[in-house]
Amino acid sequence: MELFESLQRRRAVRDFTTAPVPEDILKKLVYAARRAPTVGNAPYRRILLVNNPATIRLVKQVSPGIRGSPAALIIMITDLDAAKQLGRLGAICSPMDAGAAAENVLLAAVDLGLGACLAKSYSEEGLKEILDIPANCRTEIIVQLGYPKKELPPSVKPKADADAIYLDRYGRTWEA
Repeated sequence: MELFESLQRRRAVRDFTTAPVPEDILKKLVYAARRAPTVGNAPYRRILLVNNPATIRLVKQVSPGIRGSPAALIIMITDLDAAKQLGRLGAICSPMDAGAAAENVLLAAVDLGLGACLAKSYSEEGLKEILDIPANCRTEIIVQLGYPKKELPPSVKPKADADAIYLDRYGRTWEA
């Protein structure tokens, strides 16, 4: 699938089948996350893959943002000790870098026939306890993954008023 087709087909999917995601596909999704940039190309991002159904059920108990039953989760984590090596910049930029990694996963999921949805509504402490995440780490975002329960339309038109686009100066409308 071409990049622009993935962009056109991408949407939030929260309703998944019970089919597990094969390991080779999970590896491709993790690869996509790892290809995203980090500030200064610093290695402070950690990627936690969860595909154990019992563990996912526990995570759901502390994550109101996960409404469906995903087959897998990919959690973007910042190692704060590693980010400190960049000074303040690493800690500030890590959520942005995690978002870039999450978007790579979302687009790769479309290409691989999966549905995906982001979640940020969760208990940080609950997640750390369930998943043994150390205190020097901060979770940034969860990507929920699985096979969509229903067939998705081949494309979605952006909402007409979704993003205002300006040229050269704020307020100077431009049609893309």
